[in-house]
Amino acid sequence: MSKVCEMCGKGPIVVNSVIRRGKARAAGGVGRKVTGVSKTRQLPNLQRVTVRQNGLSVRLRICTKCMKNAYAA
Repeated sequence: MSKVCEMCGKGPIVVNSVIRRGKARAAGGVGRKVTGVSKTRQLPNLQRVTVRQNGLSVRLRICTKCMKNAYAA
């Protein structure tokens, strides 16, 4: 099962998870140091909903932003 919205095509993105240590310079420290960077995936918030299209009930996996826009109209 793909993790892609069937309305807008929004899918997973790859982001960096940055791990830092130390005290901030503004708080009187020597500054924050980066100790590790690892790639993580952020998935869209997909929900299974029943949508009426051309008089037929169709089950779709759509993101919550599309849900909000579809039911607002």
